[in-house]
Formats: sequence, structure tokens, C-alpha cells
Amino acid sequence: MRIGVVGAGHAGVEAARVAAEAGAEVHLYSAEDVLPYFRPRLPAVAFGQDEPRAIQMRPLGWYEQKGIQLHLGAEVTALDATTQTLALGSATARFDGIVLATGAGPIVPALAAGGGGRLLPLWCLSQALAVRAQVKPGGQALILGGGILGIEAALRAQNAGMAVTVVERLERLMPAQFGARASAALLGLLQRQGITVLLQRTAVRAGVTAGGEHFTLHLDDGSVLSAAVGLLSIGARPHLDVAVAAGLVTQRGICVDACLQTSAPRVFAVGDVVQVEGVTRCSAREAAAQGRLGAANLVAALQDRPLTAYAAEAAPLTFKTPEIELYALGQPAGEGSQEWLLDASADSALRTLALSGGVVTGVQMIGTRREFDQYADMVRCRAEYPQQANA
Repeated sequence: MRIGVVGAGHAGVEAARVAAEAGAEVHLYSAEDVLPYFRPRLPAVAFGQDEPRAIQMRPLGWYEQKGIQLHLGAEVTALDATTQTLALGSATARFDGIVLATGAGPIVPALAAGGGGRLLPLWCLSQALAVRAQVKPGGQALILGGGILGIEAALRAQNAGMAVTVVERLERLMPAQFGARASAALLGLLQRQGITVLLQRTAVRAGVTAGGEHFTLHLDDGSVLSAAVGLLSIGARPHLDVAVAAGLVTQRGICVDACLQTSAPRVFAVGDVVQVEGVTRCSAREAAAQGRLGAANLVAALQDRPLTAYAAEAAPLTFKTPEIELYALGQPAGEGSQEWLLDASADSALRTLALSGGVVTGVQMIGTRREFDQYADMVRCRAEYPQQANA
């Protein structure tokens, strides 16, 4: 039983482990030339709070002990889904089954090319190291995008001694996770930390200053910002080129059935590249869970055993630093639902629920985690909330 795993992120490494422990000969392919690492920890590397070695998932010896043949700097360029054959340039490798865990890549607008290499996404280790080389205490950092990655990068940059500006095109921060009250509380926390936040602003052009030590960013209101370090955090897209060329069914991501099998027999897909229940992005925890199940189901399929359906369970947003705490699960209040204030305090600790027809559909907390797990369980169970006249 010979299994190829394409992609060495959280999903791919777990898929390789499960397949190897089931007795398969496993080949794990990574397009990067470094040992697989925890991608969520890249901001810490970029701003000098962590070393590259510290974010490795496993030492090299672990792969050897597991019998996983790890291929670094090995970009898979094509897949023959009929014969389960992978192409790596001019070389090919044939397998009994394949797990695709190719993940996603950052959205990089065309204007980034004008930034002279100082306006970068933070998606892989080489980019983190490129940012790190430009970090200097007292310098200016510019973050384009006010999502969770952008906010963490802003806090990390400030801890590295830099002045920080965040530019967000929407009217509030993190609207997919937080309602209006929670977003306002988050904005206040960042501003009290000394971080400048510009809302409803769009970047239209980037340039380089004389000497190339800074770049400039021109905004749609005519203002011009200058910084030594610039990060792009405006979203990501699944890596679909190989899947599309192979004839697999795709929409926003690779389409899979309930057991994570693609439209091709013995080809499974897991992680950020997969479209599960209409969603293409998942947390590191969810990706790892999909990797484990996808590999277990591939092994079962090869052994003519029953497959297990994937039970998607959204992981909560959990973010805690010495400066800020953010927790959220489910949908924030919006059209057809109401925002219910549990409580708020003068120090910007805030807890809110989203209610739809009396059912708890979301919970958001800023600055505290008090009773979060209790309310998260209500979201998962779609429990009714006994409303009280408190706000």
C-alpha cells in the first residue's frame, strides 16, 4: 500500500502520520525546502519573537522513525487522477492512493509589485524571514488588512519597537467574527495600545522612496503612507491548479464527499484546499482533523473497508496576548438576528451573543473568556437563550 501526500501543512503531516501508522509506504511532498512548521506562528518569527527552528512541527528524526519519506523542495506539478500518478517536473511517481493537502495561498494585489520587495504577504517561512530582515526598532510598519493575522502582526510589530498603522477597507474590524459592539471594543483596545487604525480606506498604488529603504502606499482618499515594513493580509485562495488540470470537480475549493473523497476514486483532499459545506477555509485544528480522517478513509478504501463521514465542527477563534484577548464562535449579529449584550466593563472587557429567533447563533468576547465555553456549547447545540432585560 503506497500513498502519496501532497502538501506538508497541518493537514498533510497528520495525513502522512496516520497512513504510515496504518502500515502504508508514505511519501510526503512539500514545495518548501524546510521542515514542516506551524504556519500560525509565522508572525512571531517575522518580528523576532520566535526562531524558525522553534516553529517546526517535528524534528527530521520523527519522519524517519515513522517511516515517512519526506521530500522537501518537491513541488508537485501535475496529477493523473486515473492512475494516481504525481509529476514533479520531469519525474513521476505512482501510488495506490493520494491525499491532496495543497492548502491555500495569499491574495497579492498587483500594486504590491510597486513596493520594492517591502510589501509582502506573511504566508511562508521565507516571507517571514524577508520581513524580519527589514524590522528595525523605531521604524514604521504598515499592515494592509484588519483580520486576525493583520491584528497579530500589528501587535508583534509594536512589540518589536515599531510604530504601526493598520489599513482596513471595511467599516469595522473582523466583521465575520464580531458584531458592531465587539468590533468597536477591539478598535478601542488597539488604539489604546498606540496602534493607528484606518477604516474604510483602500490602497490604490505603492511606490519606493529614494534609496529604497521605505515604500509608500497611496490610499483612495489621497493620503500617502510611508513604512519600512509592509504586510499584506487581505485573504487567501485555495491552490487549485493541479486539481483543475487533473479534472477533479472544483468550485471555490476541491469538492469532496462526506468522507473527504474527491470526484476521483482513491484521491482524497483535506485542509484549506477543500470545500466542505460551502466553506474553503479552516483552522489549523480542523485541517489536522481532516488530514487524519482523510488518510484513514483512504487506507480503508484501499482495504475495502467502510469509510467514516467527516463531522465538521467549527473551531472557535481563540487569540490571547498580554495586550489583548479575542474569542468568537458562530455568526455575529446581522440581518435577521440581534446582538445581545451580556455585559461590558470600563476596561473594554465585553461579552455579546448573536440571537436568531431566540436561538444562540454566535458568541463574541473581547478581553475576557468568562463562560465562553458554556456559550460556545449553546452555539453548537443551537440552544435557546432565556433572555433577560439587561440591554
